[in-house]
Amino acid sequence: MSASITGTWFICPTPFDAHGAVDHDSIRTLVDAVVTWGVDGVTILGVMAEPSTLSDAERADVQKSYLESAAGRIPVAVGCSAPSAAVTEARIESATAAGAAAVMVAAPTLARDTDQIGSFFRAAAGGAGVPVIVQDEPAATGVVMPVSALIAALDACAACIVKLEDPPTPPKIARLLRARSGLTVFGGLGGVSSFWELHRGAAGTMTGFAFPEILREIRLRFEANDEKCAAAVFDRYLPYIVYEGQPIVGLGIRKEVLRRRGAIACAQTRGAPMPGEDAMAEIDDVLARTGLHPDREPLVVSA
Repeated sequence: MSASITGTWFICPTPFDAHGAVDHDSIRTLVDAVVTWGVDGVTILGVMAEPSTLSDAERADVQKSYLESAAGRIPVAVGCSAPSAAVTEARIESATAAGAAAVMVAAPTLARDTDQIGSFFRAAAGGAGVPVIVQDEPAATGVVMPVSALIAALDACAACIVKLEDPPTPPKIARLLRARSGLTVFGGLGGVSSFWELHRGAAGTMTGFAFPEILREIRLRFEANDEKCAAAVFDRYLPYIVYEGQPIVGLGIRKEVLRRRGAIACAQTRGAPMPGEDAMAEIDDVLARTGLHPDREPLVVSA
């Protein structure tokens, strides 16, 4: 599927059933839901998919289920990051053969010398054959990439797309775009800085935020040169955006809200904590305070 890699992309979790097994039925219902919610694409097997908890066989099955569920309806980017260039390259080959519209690759975990980032991306993704999204995610990789290393990574695999998650993200987005104009830069991190990222030149967001319609509306307002309304939408829903965007516990909260929206059957996680009784009450409270009703129908966003 040929697609423009820009706009509001949804990063999919890996749904599990109550026993911790991959729930392929929920993969299908989640894809159905995000299509109706108006996202421009989905990314699978990213950090929030808990890929380190999946066996190789499970990873292959998750990739297959998502690509088959999305086929012909919405483009899919596949996270292919691995500590070695050879494994990353193999994952890229698998994803592209299965029909991925793009692949996402981060720096190798705990890389000690960012001067070697370019050579890693050349070996891992230089022959990808589909657009490569260079992911800047130091919380997951332990690697802080300066703008010069990001440019080297992009040049090494002829890429022009970055998912930038090195906080504070807005100033780094501005520095990157000054160094290389014309790039497509996505914000992430749950959308907590999405307004300011767009203000600094981001093309959109790529995150698993449970109400992607909100981030889509903020972006559309920017594209219509209505920054005042974009700010009003961001401000209205900011309490929920911040609550869901908490480090460590955010994935469990997000899965619980996706369950309440009818997109997945169970909020089970493997590697992240699930919300306890207190968090469940807090979710009720913040949803009520922001006027969010977690159901399957697309959210009507208002300022």
